[in-house]
Amino acid sequence: MNLSSRLKNRIDVYGKVPFINELGEDDFKYGKIKSVWAEITVQKGALKNSQGNTTYADIDHKIVVRTGAIPDLANDMYFMYQGQRYDIKYFNPNYKYQDSIEIFVSLVVS
Repeated sequence: MNLSSRLKNRIDVYGKVPFINELGEDDFKYGKIKSVWAEITVQKGALKNSQGNTTYADIDHKIVVRTGAIPDLANDMYFMYQGQRYDIKYFNPNYKYQDSIEIFVSLVVS
C-alpha cells in the first residue's frame, strides 16, 4: 500500500516556540508549529492501577509521517488529534521504507 494513501489523519505538531517574556528575555513556550498528515495505529493498551485505588488506561500508539514533514523532530514535542494529546516517547526511521518516520507516542488522558 502506498504511503500517501495511508496518511489519513491530520495532526497538529506542538513544540517549543521562542518568544520574549515580560522581562525582555528570550524564552520558550509550547505552541503549534504546523499540521501534518499522518497514520495513527494502536500498538498496545493496558489497565494500570494508580494511587487512591483508581485505574487508568495506558495506551501506546504509532504515528507514521513522511520523512521531511517534521524536520526538527524532538522528544519534547507532542501531537494533538481530535482533542487528544500524544506525547512522544521515541522515534525511528522506517528501515523498510525510507520515505517515513515511525514515532511511538503515549496517549495522555487528563
